Amino acid sequence: MQMLDYQFTDKRVSPWGGIRMIHELYHSCGLRDIVRSSNLKEPGSNRGYCPYDIVEGFMTSVILGAKRLSHSALLQDDEVIKEIFDWKKGMCSQSTFSRFFGKYDFEDNEQIFPKLQSSWFSMFDIDRVTIDIDSTVITRYGEQQGVNKGYNKKKRGRGSHHPILAFVAELKMVANAWMRPGDSSDATNFQEFLDELFEVIPVDRIGLLRLDAGFYGNKALQRFEDEGLNYIVAAHFKQALKRRVQEQEQWTPFMEHEDSGMDYCSFEWKATGWLKPRRFVIIRKDIEKNPKQGGKLLFPDLEEFESYRYTALVTNVEVSPVMVWKMYNQRADSENRIKELKHDYGIEGFCLNKFGSTENAFRWTMVAHNLMALFRLKVLKNRKHLPTLSTLNFQCIAIGSYLSRSARKTVLNLAAGGKKKRMVEEIFAKLGGLSPPFSMSNA
Repeated sequence: MQMLDYQFTDKRVSPWGGIRMIHELYHSCGLRDIVRSSNLKEPGSNRGYCPYDIVEGFMTSVILGAKRLSHSALLQDDEVIKEIFDWKKGMCSQSTFSRFFGKYDFEDNEQIFPKLQSSWFSMFDIDRVTIDIDSTVITRYGEQQGVNKGYNKKKRGRGSHHPILAFVAELKMVANAWMRPGDSSDATNFQEFLDELFEVIPVDRIGLLRLDAGFYGNKALQRFEDEGLNYIVAAHFKQALKRRVQEQEQWTPFMEHEDSGMDYCSFEWKATGWLKPRRFVIIRKDIEKNPKQGGKLLFPDLEEFESYRYTALVTNVEVSPVMVWKMYNQRADSENRIKELKHDYGIEGFCLNKFGSTENAFRWTMVAHNLMALFRLKVLKNRKHLPTLSTLNFQCIAIGSYLSRSARKTVLNLAAGGKKKRMVEEIFAKLGGLSPPFSMSNA
């Protein structure tokens, strides 16, 4: 087999020419102006990097697949990306990233991100949104601040962080995200998290809140009711509620003329310590007919009940029990967003010694995620399937490119022909007509 000869060139070449599309979106959607109006900390030396260039460099590296600050620094020699974004000094080194994020603490993050996120979501013309709140566990392997032993299903006994996130279901975007110590429960700092969430998206723009059982409790439900919010929350099966379910005599099949193996009941019930009763919807699922359905086995020792798993939902939404169940099940998409953030956006990798620094990088990653979510929603909206970030990189961003000079202008030359060229031209045409406000359907 004959080996292909090789040689070197000093021509400014990049494998990431398609990032030019994301740069145009970054400008046209107004995010660049929002970021550059944020109060970021200036370098201590006049030879230091511009803080906005650092943030943009970090978000760009995340979009291109970086999972560590060291990965981000590998783009230092890419002159094409530097020219596209017009950064004064290009992508910075790993140590510069570390020093930059090391300047920020929790209080700084509270000053930056609620305002930034509020400005971002104000650009979307949508009447009411659905907010899904969830938490996840990020396993850590060092002794950084906030890395504590807590609930960790996959790595028991291992230190972790336990972030909480709020998603806008219709937009598939992150509305708010906090990093928390690993020994936090789901409800730790939940009220304060809601305070910030309602700064980002005012209460009168929220049509529905959906939460899992980790957030179930009188304090949370009372807060939602005081704010005038509709909610569906999974309930814990404590002993009193289990007894109430056991006493239930009448169950209604999900489908009147078909045996789906799923039944429901609905009733008003007041838990211990509550001032008033609330509406509960209980779903029971025949294990044999629905082996993959979730739920809790409440009465394994009672023959009458042992073949069923149960799910309890508490709600103030005035629709049928079946509709309550269907509406709540759509919340599962928030799990897909968390998987996407872990696998594609590297939130498990950007961990610094200071807790506030880790959270700062974590929250800038959310900003990068939302930018790419907008790209999928408004630029690729006619595609049959919305691709993942890694697919986007192969389809749109990984385009060989180089810089040249023509008529005293710097020109980006993209190595694309045939179908690829037509696709890129279509994307640029859509980007040319894109500007806020962005109209979105609630359908």
